[in-house]
Amino acid sequence: MPQTSPTADRFHTRRLQVGGYAVDVRGTFTPGLPPMVLVHGLGMSAEYFRPYAEILAETHDVYAVDLPGYGSTPKPPHALTIPELGEALTGVVAELALVAPVLVGHSMGCQIVADAIANNHQVYVGYILIGPTVDPAARNLPTQALRLFQNMLAEPFATNVLVFRNYLRMGPLRHLHTVRHMLADRPEDTIRSCTVPGLVVHGDKDPVPSDEWVRELVGLAPDANLREISSGTHALHHNQPDELAAACAQFLTMVTGSGPSPEAPPSTQSTVEDL
Repeated sequence: MPQTSPTADRFHTRRLQVGGYAVDVRGTFTPGLPPMVLVHGLGMSAEYFRPYAEILAETHDVYAVDLPGYGSTPKPPHALTIPELGEALTGVVAELALVAPVLVGHSMGCQIVADAIANNHQVYVGYILIGPTVDPAARNLPTQALRLFQNMLAEPFATNVLVFRNYLRMGPLRHLHTVRHMLADRPEDTIRSCTVPGLVVHGDKDPVPSDEWVRELVGLAPDANLREISSGTHALHHNQPDELAAACAQFLTMVTGSGPSPEAPPSTQSTVEDL
């Protein structure tokens, strides 16, 4: 994370060995604060979470991961499946000895988070899913590509540059194999086993997951609510971090006892509770 922000110098990188894979972790490493682990989506890396991570670091011990094959980590021999990535994520939490962390996933990262919690619910105190994939009504490559293109037209230029840079770093073949793993996963089944409290956040201008799918996912979760952000695109954590932090503040206070309170215009958020 760059040194231009007053909170950026709080973050340091460590390379961990987890289950035979390397994982780079960009974190604050601040014992005593409630821990949060940020999980990127398809082809992305920890830097995608930088703006949101800096806000969270005011009140939490924050860790943004580069899972095996993503960002700065070495590429394993094959593109990992969602369950393999979920297992690696839980291995990171164990290696860091984090107690009762909250997992935060974006896009495909939501599938990884759901898998990790479904298989190790006793480890985690809660989860936040931002723009969760994959909509069962659009579980094919052409539709997903079209939705990503539509969202790209709505994102700021800097966000698109970051996305393309990370995609190129991952490589097209590994990216394609990972897309197949993403489409084969069934988060509508996995979420049923996520018994800890959850929050799903969706921008109302985000075409990647449909409104119907997001509401269906929340309804299938044993204990989750929905927050919608007005004029929000898919990359809420990158281009609307203040609004995202405000939407999550009440939930984080409930599950960790601490929550960021950035100023955000009341009109930027709407709430759908107890679906």
